[in-house]
Amino acid sequence: MDALDRRIAAALQLNGRATWREVARVLDTSESTVARRGRQLLESGLVRVTGQPDAARAGLGNPVLVQLNCVAGMTKRVATELAARADVRFLAVVTGSYEVLVELIVPSKARLAHVLTDELAGIEGITGTTTDVVMRTFKTSYDWSRELLDEHGVDPSFVRQGPVPVPRVSDPPALDESDLRLMQLLSDDGRRTFSDLAQDVGISESMVRRRVSALVDNGYLFFATLVDPQALGFEVEVFVMLRVALGELERVATALAARREVRYVSATSGFSDLACEVILRSPDDLYDFTTKVLGGLEGVQRSVIAHELATYKRAYMHAGSAALGGGRRLAQGARVAGSNRPGGDSPARGDANGARERGGS
Repeated sequence: MDALDRRIAAALQLNGRATWREVARVLDTSESTVARRGRQLLESGLVRVTGQPDAARAGLGNPVLVQLNCVAGMTKRVATELAARADVRFLAVVTGSYEVLVELIVPSKARLAHVLTDELAGIEGITGTTTDVVMRTFKTSYDWSRELLDEHGVDPSFVRQGPVPVPRVSDPPALDESDLRLMQLLSDDGRRTFSDLAQDVGISESMVRRRVSALVDNGYLFFATLVDPQALGFEVEVFVMLRVALGELERVATALAARREVRYVSATSGFSDLACEVILRSPDDLYDFTTKVLGGLEGVQRSVIAHELATYKRAYMHAGSAALGGGRRLAQGARVAGSNRPGGDSPARGDANGARERGGS
């Protein structure tokens, strides 16, 4: 990627469904150049836009972080086998006291028990596991590259991605089959046009717009733009597991979630109290983050930092290939979410974050 490619990718991380005209305006570059470069990035797979469900809210299950120890020489085989599973949302080979970090989405405690005691135990090469159950997610964001755009300024109305707080309600609007189908299609390609979606789902384009808008507004769906951080000049990806004084947990998590370089923060029960993923430019930046950011947070008692050496899967998508598992997982999850009573059309609140044409305005 050259400098313009990186800026296009950074703009799509702020708004994955932006039209090329909107991206060109942000970058102060011609629309034709942005459209040509942007299409090349998407077609090559260097940049991928996906619509991601909030698994718990959509009835697909709850996230669990599992750290795996492997027999020497078998880590790659274990990682490859696990990445093919539909219930794996994230997987990376890492440094530290374990070799593989996996995020599973499991629908129940019984299912988790079966995965840990039967399925993982049956995979050759795994010698041990440690499990953290996610209690609350404070942030999942893909806008860590925004500094590539800062010198040009970004109109706040352009930004449609990043962490969006969703009110916790005990009885959110129910999903029906059309909602689940839209989420499945958008998981495979987050830039699909409303007209394409309408044709595939069998409802009107205006209804698709209202439904996608409602899915986003109600916290069922968010859009993520995936790109290799190293391609944008960010050399360090780490997972940080923290032990925190329980009385300070909320404050520490909120402080970390407010930082742009922090992509993910969740409160967990098990090996750690907080798990966070951080994207940085250099080892020097990691040193500063460790000593000044973590070191300056009252209540942090211990940190374990694992460098991500190879990411096999993120947001259900397999590294270096088209979507793997996202649509399939949503299709399977429809049986779980189907226990919700169909609620018909949810009230729309504003327009969906949509492009009128794939890669065009």
